[in-house]
This record gives sequence, structure tokens and C-alpha cells, in this order.
Amino acid sequence: MTTDASVAEDTWPCSVCGEPAGPDARSDCYRCGEYFHLRLTTTSSGPDCGDVWIDDEVMALQFACRNCLNQQMGEPAPEEPPKRPRARKASSGASARDLARRRR
Repeated sequence: MTTDASVAEDTWPCSVCGEPAGPDARSDCYRCGEYFHLRLTTTSSGPDCGDVWIDDEVMALQFACRNCLNQQMGEPAPEEPPKRPRARKASSGASARDLARRRR
């Protein structure tokens, strides 16, 4: 994890794109421990320089930066973040139980 004393705690640079990543729009990678941009809500805007998913083995959320994800798939790390962040759909207000019933 980045440990430069000259960098303010709330403005660590993203390990993928190098831009400042504020505490409300970042996460730390479970593989390398570096900070990266991650939109934490469906209504927030900004870049996504990684991903989050539910790990079925440990039943927990896993956060990983794009550099580590690409390295894991055998691809080179990206030169720059995508021009357009992926779209996320806002919640429709349905409960998790209702969504699970619809899938059956």
C-alpha cells in the first residue's frame, strides 16, 4: 500500500490512473493493497478503476484494482482508465427476496 507521508490521507493517488482518489470514491485492492477509484453507490459518478464482487468461498466482498485483475487474466495493465465508466442501474426499490423469487 502507498505510504508516502507527503500525501494527505484523503487524497491518495489511484494506482491505476494516477489521479487523486478521495475517501468517498475509492477502495483498496485485496491483492496489492493499493487504492483505486471505485464508485461505491449506483448514483455516484466518476471512474471505476477496479471491481467488487461477492466471493463465494469466504462469503465476503472482494475489491480488486484493474491492474491486478488484468494481471490475473494474463493481460497487461491498462495505460489509462476507460473513457466512459460502465453504466450502473439504480435500485428499483425491490427487496432481495423479491429479486430472488423472480429468478426462480
